[in-house]
Amino acid sequence: MTARCKVTANYLDVAPELHRYFASVFLIEIDVPDGGMVEDFMFPDWATMRFNAQGVVGGTTRSGEALPGSRFVVSGARSQEAYVRTGSVRQWGVLIHPLGWALLVGKPARDYANRLVDGMADPAFERFRPLADTLSSGVPDARGELCRITQFFMGLEPIDDPAAGTIAAAYEAIRDPEVSSVEDLAGRAGVTRRTLERLCQRAFGFPPKLLLRRQRFLRSLAHFAADPSLKWIDALDPGYCDQAQFVRDFREFMGMTPSEYSHRSKPFVDAVLKERARYMVEEVGPRGGTRSLVA
Repeated sequence: MTARCKVTANYLDVAPELHRYFASVFLIEIDVPDGGMVEDFMFPDWATMRFNAQGVVGGTTRSGEALPGSRFVVSGARSQEAYVRTGSVRQWGVLIHPLGWALLVGKPARDYANRLVDGMADPAFERFRPLADTLSSGVPDARGELCRITQFFMGLEPIDDPAAGTIAAAYEAIRDPEVSSVEDLAGRAGVTRRTLERLCQRAFGFPPKLLLRRQRFLRSLAHFAADPSLKWIDALDPGYCDQAQFVRDFREFMGMTPSEYSHRSKPFVDAVLKERARYMVEEVGPRGGTRSLVA
């Protein structure tokens, strides 16, 4: 049985120099009384590195791939939900957009799509392990830890990727609600459709058509999270033809119906989505203007 827990989530700004790597940085603290455990799920998202003060965070993907527990959990780009189990934990995380993955990790994103891996064991993430050790030592100090994260990533030598400009252009285009077809996306990225297909598999983890559908779905989920008083029909992205189309996407990306999601116990995902919506919508970013609701 999932225990009750207290959750504090904070999404934080980072130095402008790190914007090419990160969509966001967050600190989540989960307090589970009496040594209990809580279970919840993660929604589809970009790749994420999570650094935990204790190695109690584990998870399972829809395919059944299990991660028993780790101090450094890496989730690849996801088009499916992933289930998480944890006790009390203090967790720093970085949400890495595709250009960040290309410049920091350099491995094909498709190889880690919809997967959870132990960053302390997978050789692809060896260069990040010193940060996992640093963040789990000493007295908790959010300001100081954010400074350490900033200094660590600013000190990394980026991997040379000749397609970096195209990856960045494709990422911005995918986030644009006006871009609704693979042809539009290829045009905005300045490449042929065939080149775009290869690039998206390598840097984004999925084919471009799936990426556009996933982003449309995530915009709807974010609208719902930002205003829980809405009904699903009121939160739908304009790109949806009707509610039935949205329900089909919901089943594909979340493994459940909207009704099942609404009635499901979500010990910490609700708090995380609410804070993320606040960060994306209410706060004015360091580059001016208002952040997009979906990173």
